[in-house]
Amino acid sequence: LCQTALSGGRGALVVVPDGKDLDRLAAAAERSLPAGSVAVLRADSSPDTRYGRFLAAARGSAQVVLGTRGAVFAPVRDLGLVAIWDDGDDLHAEPRAPYPHARDVLVHRAHLASCAAVVAGTARTAEAALLVESGWAHELVADRATLRAAAPRVEALGSDFELARDPAARSARLPTLGFAAARRALDAGAPVLIQVPRSGYVPSLVCDRCRAPARCGHCAGPLGIAPSPGQGGVRIAACRWCARPAATFDCPHCHGTKLRAAVIGASRTAEELGRAFPGAAVRVSGRTSGVLATVPADPAIVVATPGAEPVAEGGYGAALLLDAWALLGRADLRAGEETMRRWVNAAALVRPGGQVVVAADAAHPVVQALVRWDPA
Repeated sequence: LCQTALSGGRGALVVVPDGKDLDRLAAAAERSLPAGSVAVLRADSSPDTRYGRFLAAARGSAQVVLGTRGAVFAPVRDLGLVAIWDDGDDLHAEPRAPYPHARDVLVHRAHLASCAAVVAGTARTAEAALLVESGWAHELVADRATLRAAAPRVEALGSDFELARDPAARSARLPTLGFAAARRALDAGAPVLIQVPRSGYVPSLVCDRCRAPARCGHCAGPLGIAPSPGQGGVRIAACRWCARPAATFDCPHCHGTKLRAAVIGASRTAEELGRAFPGAAVRVSGRTSGVLATVPADPAIVVATPGAEPVAEGGYGAALLLDAWALLGRADLRAGEETMRRWVNAAALVRPGGQVVVAADAAHPVVQALVRWDPA
């Protein structure tokens, strides 16, 4: 698209959510676009570098501008194309007043400049669907034959066949179907992606008897278990607000004294999978352990939180989407839409012919849309 805009003598502006996506986009643009025609605007550049690239766009020497949220206001000369990738990512929303969204700014710029606008992604947001339904835009989607050839095979729990083979699959966090898919991918020499909704070790604890959330006796903050062990190599529960250790626990509701994990984080998941697959390397990508941009095409288990999934060379052999209830059960009107976006983004990293296993009830509408690969 940028090449088409350049061939017509017009400029292009492309916005992506974060620096990881921007690095891949800039590398692709460097290979396919003329030298000196691209300016990359990113927040982590030095002020003089950003200003120099801003001037290059304003003077017209750089006809293509690539960047994150702040690049939506770049002064591109004779704008012919605006594009945004994954407009559902919350990084596109400005957290300061007047809270402009990158998609809305680009749509307005396209209207004022009478240029092409592309809202692209693996999933479709409600705002993008409204642009199509109102007639302002039209959809560009692949036909079903192309999708079947390129998309991985998605399987969910809850089918009569799977429950007959594994009666504990309905309550297991990682059922036999997921273990088998991961084992096949590792045996084939491919990495496996494990997506978990929460970072940390055990970010939330509840009473073992009544399941009430465990609270700190000093500040009423939530209790959890940190990834790093304390003195003596022992992990103990501690408040996530004031960091006081909870050596003893007395539930105010039922006076229970035992705790259990309500949510398992990425670090604990990596630890458990390392024991389940002792011959495979385990890598963690997330806020607490650092976000990985890429991983090699070696057999390994990659545990990542949503949005921190690294790109594997040649694609993953399989992907397991765990703890679906933590995403689908959020108190948010857009919980289903956001869950679908996160799942499809992770599944899109799997190579054609690979397998995706989602640990959720197959009868759920969002799960059905993922199985059909129908993110719209």
